[in-house]
Amino acid sequence: MPGDTRSWGTTEWEDHVQLLLKRRYLTPGSYQHVPDAQGDYGIEGYAIDGTAYQCYSAQNWTDSKSLYEKQRNKMTEDIGKFITNETELVKILGSVKIRIWNLVVPYYSNKDLIKHGKIKEALVRASNLSHAAKDFTVSVITEEDFSVERQELASAGLSSFDVSVQSVPRETLDKWLQNANNVSLVSNLNHKAVQITGANSGSKLTRFRLGVVRNYINGDIVLKRLEHELPDTFKHVQALKDQKEADLDTETTTLKLVPSDMFNETLKSYHSQLSKTPGLSETATRAIANEAVADWLLRCPLEF
Repeated sequence: MPGDTRSWGTTEWEDHVQLLLKRRYLTPGSYQHVPDAQGDYGIEGYAIDGTAYQCYSAQNWTDSKSLYEKQRNKMTEDIGKFITNETELVKILGSVKIRIWNLVVPYYSNKDLIKHGKIKEALVRASNLSHAAKDFTVSVITEEDFSVERQELASAGLSSFDVSVQSVPRETLDKWLQNANNVSLVSNLNHKAVQITGANSGSKLTRFRLGVVRNYINGDIVLKRLEHELPDTFKHVQALKDQKEADLDTETTTLKLVPSDMFNETLKSYHSQLSKTPGLSETATRAIANEAVADWLLRCPLEF
């Protein structure tokens, strides 16, 4: 489905989209933000190429149907304003005629929203508005349509890749540990878990093993999303991980630390390296660091 389902506040989403737009239209004067303090005319910004943008982040939706209804109603409302406020919009737009009206949303899942856009598109064309082009078009877009700008903002530290780490059910963790494809990884983990926790059995050992697998699964999800959304940042993170993994060959033989201290020191030092990466939130940094240490425990680079 287009976009990402993570939660955005109404003003938070608009602020984020405005940053993306100002990055897209770098030439001063090529993009105009239209504040809504004195009334909303159905656009929150437009470019001199005739493209208009209206941001909307639906709140408190529970399923695809409720999301669609909120987004459909928002489109209806704002296209209505775009039509009825012709006089004011001409004053704002000047000689610019709007050819494309984009509803910018974090996520949408129902193709009926596109169909509804075509209905509103036809309505605007039939209204013969002086501020709309004859081939006026309505589109629905997401942050995915700003992939270049998203990466540029992150690299400049102007936006943050954030995550909400999900709870992994105990059943999923147990299945992973019992999967025949993971036998060698689990064997490595069992051996190292005893060394780190100092326990041969019991709840302490179990919690540690489950925690490592949980971090590994969650971190993998975060990394895949990072690769999709910010490929350059992902490559940087992967390079850091590869370098740290290479360093572990030396560190595990020269540092005179007990296993538990070595484990904590590795996590701390890698987290510190990652935290210097522009565009990563603290939550994302922690998840990626935890994944790396879990991966090293499972595959053997982190030996004691």
